[in-house]
Amino acid sequence: MPTSNLGYTVFSAARHPYASTPRASRRTVFDMLQTLRKRTEFLSVLRHRDYRIYYVGLLASVTAHQGMIAAKGWLVYDLTGEVLALGIIGVAQAIPGIIFNLIAGALADRFDPRRMIVLGEGAAALLMALLAALVFTDTIAVWHIIVVAFLIGTATSFDQPARRVVWPVLIPRSEFVAATAMNQGVWNGTRIIGPAIALGIIAVSGSIAGDTRIGAAISFLFLAAGFGAMAVAMRFVNLPDIKRATGVTVFHDIVDGLAFVASHRIFLILMGLSFSVGYFGLSYQQLLPAFAKDTLGVGVTGLGTLYVASGVGGITGIVLAASFGKTMDRTKLISFGASLLGVSILGVSISGVLGWALVAGAFSAAAGALYSIFQVGANTLLNLLVPTEYRGRVMGLRGIMWSLSPLGALQAGFIASVTSTPIAIGAGGAAVIVITAALFAFSKQLRHAEQMVAAFEADQDAAEWGSTA
Repeated sequence: MPTSNLGYTVFSAARHPYASTPRASRRTVFDMLQTLRKRTEFLSVLRHRDYRIYYVGLLASVTAHQGMIAAKGWLVYDLTGEVLALGIIGVAQAIPGIIFNLIAGALADRFDPRRMIVLGEGAAALLMALLAALVFTDTIAVWHIIVVAFLIGTATSFDQPARRVVWPVLIPRSEFVAATAMNQGVWNGTRIIGPAIALGIIAVSGSIAGDTRIGAAISFLFLAAGFGAMAVAMRFVNLPDIKRATGVTVFHDIVDGLAFVASHRIFLILMGLSFSVGYFGLSYQQLLPAFAKDTLGVGVTGLGTLYVASGVGGITGIVLAASFGKTMDRTKLISFGASLLGVSILGVSISGVLGWALVAGAFSAAAGALYSIFQVGANTLLNLLVPTEYRGRVMGLRGIMWSLSPLGALQAGFIASVTSTPIAIGAGGAAVIVITAALFAFSKQLRHAEQMVAAFEADQDAAEWGSTA
C-alpha cells in the first residue's frame, strides 16, 4: 500500500511533470511580493501627512543644495581657472556652520523651529536669485560668490538644527529608523541627481543661449526654487505641542545644553565617533581625483564612475538599514558599518596599489553602503536618546562636528603629499577601524546603548502616565 501509493505518485509525476507548476509559480511570485513588501515597509512612514509634506520639501531643498555646490564650483572655475578658488568657496560655506550651529540649536529648542526653516530656506532662495541676477547682468565676480556662499552657509546653519527638531515629533518613535534612513537617503540620492540636474541645465540652456554663463544663471534660478519649495512646505506642516527650553536667556540655554551633553557621555561618544568616521573615513573622497588620474590612470570617466559607485552604494546601504534596522540592534549597525567602512577604504587603497580599477570601484560602492548603515544607526540612537527639549542643542553640536569633518581632507592631502595617495587613503581607513574598535572596547555605554534607549522610554512612559493620573 505505501509502496503502491508511492508508485502512483511517481507514475503521476512522470505522466504530468508540469501539473503543479502553475501553483508553484504563483507561490514563488507571492513569496517574492511578500519579501519585497517587507523590504520596503520603511516607506510606510510617509503615511503621516506632516512628515510627508516635510519630506517633499526636504527632497527639493537638498537637491538644490547638492546642485548648488556643483554649479557654483563650475562658475568659479570658469571665472578663475584656479583650483584654490574652489577650496575658498567650500571654506566660506563651511565656516558659518562651525560658528552658528550651537546658537541655532538653542534657538530651535526655544522658538518655533518651523519659522527658522522658513527664514533660512527663504534667505537661501533669495541669495541664489541674487547670484542669478549678477550673472545675467554680467557683473558677477568671484568675491560675490564667496560672500553668497558665506551667507547661504549662515542661513542653512540656522535651518539644519531646526529640521532635526521638527521631523522626530512628526512620527512615532517606533519609526525613527525608517525616517532616519529616508532622510539620509535624500542626501545620498541627490549627491548624484542634484549635480546632474544643475550642470545639465547649464549645458542645455547655455547651448541654446550660446553662452554657458547664461545657462548658469538659469540653473541658479532653478536651485532657488528648490530652496523656496522647502520654505513653502513648512507653512503646511503642523507641529504637536513640544517641550521647550526654559532658560532665562538663549545664553543660559546654551550653557544648559553643554552641561547636559557633558553629563551624558553617550552623546559625546556618538558624536565623536561620527566626527572620526567623517574626518578620517570620508577624506578619501577628496583624494579621488588624484587617485583616479595618477594611481589608476582612468581619467575623468573613471573618476565619475568612482563617485557614482559610492552614491549607488550609499542608496543601497540606506535601503538595507531601513529594511533590517527596525529589528536589528542599532549598536550593531554602528559597529558593523564603521568597522567595515574602514576595511572597504583599505580595499580602495590596496586596489589602487595593484591597479585594479574595477575592484576599487566595488570597494568604493561598499564604502558608500557601509557609511549609510553607520549613519542610520548613529543618528537613530542619538534621536532616541535625546529629550525633545534638548534636541536642537544636541543636534547643533553634532552639526559643528559635521562641519569640521571636511577638514580631514587637509590631513589626507598632507599625508598624500609626503607619501602617496593610496597610503593616505589606507591610513584613513585604518584610523576608522582603530577608533571604532577602541570606543567599543572601552565604552560600556556604547555597547549597551539599546538598554539605555529602553530605560529612557520607560521613564518617558512613566512621566506621561503620571501626568494623566
